Amino acid sequence: MIPEPQTASLFAREQFRMTRLQVYNWGTFSDLHDVPISERGFLFVGRSGAGKSTLLDAFSALLTPPRWIDFNAAAREADRSGRDRNLVTYIRGAWAEQKDGESGEIATRYLRSGTTWSALALSYQNALGQSVVLVQVFWLRGNANGSADVKRHYLVMERAFDLRELEDFGQSNFDVRKLKQSFPEAFARDEFRPYCERFCRLLGIESEMALRLLHKTQSAKNLGDLNTFLRDFMLDKPETFEVADRLVNEFGELNAAHQAVVTAREQVQTLAPAREQHQRRDSLMLQRNGLDELRLGVDGYREIRRIELLKQHVESLQVQASGSEGEVSRRQSILENHATTLRDLERQHREAGGDQIEQWEVEKSGLEGQRTERLRKRGQAEEACKKLGWSLPDSPQAFAELLGNARQEVENWEQRSNDSRAEQFRLDREKKDAETAFLQARKEVEALQRQPSNIPADMLGMRRDIAAAIGISGSALPFVGELIEVKPDEAEWQGAIERVLHGFALSLLVDERQYSALANHINNTHLGQRLVYYRTGRPETWQAKPIGANSLVLKLNVKEGTYSDWLQAELRQRFDYACVDGMTSFRSADRAITREGQVKHSKTRHEKDDRRSVGDRRNWVLGFDNREKLALFQTQAQELAATITRLEGEIDTLADQDKNRATRAMQCQTLVNLQWQEIDLLPLLDRISTIERQIREAREGNTTLLQISEQIEKQKKLVEDTDKEFRQATRAHDSILDQIKTSTQKLEALLQDVSIVPLTPHQVSGLDERFVKQSDAVRLDNIDKVTTSVERALNAEIEEVNRGIGVCEKEIEARFADFKRQWPMDAGDMDTSLASAPDFFAKLVRLETDGLPAYEQRFFELLQSQSHQNLAALSTYLNDARKAILERMDLVNDSLGQVPFNQSANQRTYLHIDASDRQLVDVKEFKQEIQQALSHAWTEDRKRLGNPPSQTF
Repeated sequence: MIPEPQTASLFAREQFRMTRLQVYNWGTFSDLHDVPISERGFLFVGRSGAGKSTLLDAFSALLTPPRWIDFNAAAREADRSGRDRNLVTYIRGAWAEQKDGESGEIATRYLRSGTTWSALALSYQNALGQSVVLVQVFWLRGNANGSADVKRHYLVMERAFDLRELEDFGQSNFDVRKLKQSFPEAFARDEFRPYCERFCRLLGIESEMALRLLHKTQSAKNLGDLNTFLRDFMLDKPETFEVADRLVNEFGELNAAHQAVVTAREQVQTLAPAREQHQRRDSLMLQRNGLDELRLGVDGYREIRRIELLKQHVESLQVQASGSEGEVSRRQSILENHATTLRDLERQHREAGGDQIEQWEVEKSGLEGQRTERLRKRGQAEEACKKLGWSLPDSPQAFAELLGNARQEVENWEQRSNDSRAEQFRLDREKKDAETAFLQARKEVEALQRQPSNIPADMLGMRRDIAAAIGISGSALPFVGELIEVKPDEAEWQGAIERVLHGFALSLLVDERQYSALANHINNTHLGQRLVYYRTGRPETWQAKPIGANSLVLKLNVKEGTYSDWLQAELRQRFDYACVDGMTSFRSADRAITREGQVKHSKTRHEKDDRRSVGDRRNWVLGFDNREKLALFQTQAQELAATITRLEGEIDTLADQDKNRATRAMQCQTLVNLQWQEIDLLPLLDRISTIERQIREAREGNTTLLQISEQIEKQKKLVEDTDKEFRQATRAHDSILDQIKTSTQKLEALLQDVSIVPLTPHQVSGLDERFVKQSDAVRLDNIDKVTTSVERALNAEIEEVNRGIGVCEKEIEARFADFKRQWPMDAGDMDTSLASAPDFFAKLVRLETDGLPAYEQRFFELLQSQSHQNLAALSTYLNDARKAILERMDLVNDSLGQVPFNQSANQRTYLHIDASDRQLVDVKEFKQEIQQALSHAWTEDRKRLGNPPSQTF
């Protein structure tokens, strides 16, 4: 028997060692799994996928800070970029990746969906009986699968602990407060760092570097480059590095001081032009502000000038009104004098016998007015007679007879008009009926031309819409009538058979594949007409009974195809009617039809539908060929078109006749409205001729009266001219008064306008100058035009100034952008906009005040001198660094128990034992890496200083 190795003596009694690992719902380990860990060592073995890495990752989750953790790293070996596992996959229990059959995407399959939780516990114990248990709880709510959705809680127990004690946590909807109350003695936190610090202190782990090293050794099959492994996971950074960095910083500080001087000069050179442009911009903005002020005052200036011009205009009009008033008074006096003279002459004319002539003149004037009116009415009568084809009579009796004829024609016109309208209405109805029938016939012709079916066009249209809606062709939904025809030698029975099968022939047939879609569509759609459809499948079987030799079924042909068997069975079952020649056979049969179309459906139910002729082929729907039906509808369409044309001609003829009768009736009514006295001119003409002769004889026999009449005519002319001049003077005076009133109202409105604000002195002087420079003097009639010209010139100046401001702003912002691009640290949070100008210019003032650019040459000399003095000190520190590193390497290799260094003058080596191969590594390369890192900063400084004399390291 092999004795147990005495391992306990190798460890101090207070040292903690792992004793137990518990996992609950961790990866593919569903429910609770308890793994005891022996102090002598523990080995995980098993086939691939058994869960070895899952348990190792449980250790990593409990001990490793999240920023370092790398699940399943051992299985991936050198693939450092993979991240096939994470907390979500372990909590959910990811077990496979499968392709989704519908989407084609690769989807992860999980053991646990919905809200779920997991827990881990790692127990430590020492020889003194003390226990430390590290516990972590994870949970996900709903269907969340994001890393940010994982909730965690950390516990550190200083007593023995079993995960079964957390059973209430899963039932309490993950109530963390209740969890803390259940374990008051536990150290509970929501973050890893305080939890890590706690267990590191309890377990005696001095540095997180140990945890990182542990995670590396647990999760890697190959440690890779041993040099990198030692530096990253085992060696602390040497103090000599800090010394070397400090020396480099001293050189850097001196160089930075010189760079600050150079930078100050370059910054001044960058910002100074921006300040000049900013000053120019300020000057332009002042100029623009002045121009804006003038532009704002243009409207007020215009109204103020308008007020002044209106005042001057009103004063001028008042002077003109005084003059025109005197002129009106003078013209009125002259008119009154001439009118008095005219009245005197008219008195003398009457005293000399002119009153009789005046009476004759008045009578003549009245008779002449009557003559004009009778001539107008006689013209109307002559025009009406001309249009009627009559002649105007010369005697009262003949005119009375003419009026009688006219009245009779008006009365007859009303009756004839009513009769004509009634006839037109009747013809119009016939025409509309013919047009409706023609459209239906044309629709049938078009449908029959499209396909060899006898089914009506509206039924075919309904089928077309249904087929399009459910996504199939119309041929997939045949009508029964398209699959059945009457045998040619039984044509004498077709009319009767059509009556029996008409409804069945207009039914649709649908197979099982389309039945569901068709039924749903028809149920949800208003068809507007009746539709019957049959769900066809395998024909039902029944005890077939023999059919008679004269059965209707035997007179039919059924088209071969998908539905032929179903149709044959349906016809035998439903339409076994005997085709009989006489009424004796008709009465004795159970079901029968006659050639005349009488149908016996049963012993009691009989039918004969003669609404259409039994031989009217237009209503037939059976058959495979529609040429006969097409010819019938084409003939019908032609006949209907001819009927429509004939009716249109008759309607137009009646309308023309009615129009002519209405025209004659209107002319007759014109005659009826006249009387003979209204058109008789001869008596008037005789009387007017007599009065004219009497006036002429009276004047020619009285010389004094003739002279006075001539004076009166002259005086009337003088009065008319004077009255005309008086009216003109009055209108001119009224016009001036109207202008005064209008101008005064405008002036008062302007004086009360509160929007007219007083102008500033700058506006007054500037706008005076600009209005004076205009080519046209300012007047009331052109003040708006002159103002527009001034405003346009102001706008042009402002645009020019704005362009100048824009150029300055672009230059300023370009300088700011150069500054921020070259010295982003000095620019800080300042942006390149004009808003940052005060900050940039304040920095420029500080640079100019400090005067650093004046010391640029002095700094350069000091920098070179100081650099040469420190070269020896830097070399000494580097040599010390080499020595310390080599000593550290000896200690590391001894502690690892590796092969001792081979001593030689130029090289030391050690063997690196790798899981996959053995290789000899040169320690000198490791030293050179350290040396290059230390000297990099100095090399950069040498380049900036112009390559001073080199120093050997």
